[in-house]
Amino acid sequence: MKEIDIKRMLAYHLLKENTTQAIFFEYSFHFGRRRADLISAENGMIVGYEIKSAFDRIDRLVEQLNSYTQLFDYVYVVCDSKNINAIRKLSPERVGIYLCTPAGLKKVRKAKQIKNFDSITTLDAVPMDCLRREFKIVARSKLEVCERISKIYKREEIKLFFRQYIIQKYGAQTAHLQGELSGSIMLDDVYSLSLAPNKLGT
Repeated sequence: MKEIDIKRMLAYHLLKENTTQAIFFEYSFHFGRRRADLISAENGMIVGYEIKSAFDRIDRLVEQLNSYTQLFDYVYVVCDSKNINAIRKLSPERVGIYLCTPAGLKKVRKAKQIKNFDSITTLDAVPMDCLRREFKIVARSKLEVCERISKIYKREEIKLFFRQYIIQKYGAQTAHLQGELSGSIMLDDVYSLSLAPNKLGT
């Protein structure tokens, strides 16, 4: 299956779940070096999804998942049957796996909660203006702001702030789409879930 087909199927699956509070495509993190194919907020936890279609290479998967596990509460790889066996071997046991076929999504392995996240990576995944507004820290670079916050606040407080940021930022547009959900997700829906809320309708 193509990546866009997997994205549409995954988004539809998540939007149907009552536990889904927010979803967003192409979320940049890890100091701009990574882009999560899809993120979601589920029961207050933030989940990162890496999509591997039949046409994607998987030689960088280990490196990608290492970045994901520094930020998200749970991590899943969503893949085509073509590379399922290789992905099972390459993915750590705490990373979950979904198999995507024309018939639908099947959870092959349930993800385990990741508790040894990285505070700096977590703070960097939030825009600078939000960090300054919340923590009242002023510095020359974003990295310096993140480092100062991480020395003052507990890891659990930083993680909670990130969770709340994602839900507040993307929850409303997700709820709107859930309210209009029909039998499938259209390409326009994928596009709207790839835009920050303040860019919608412009």
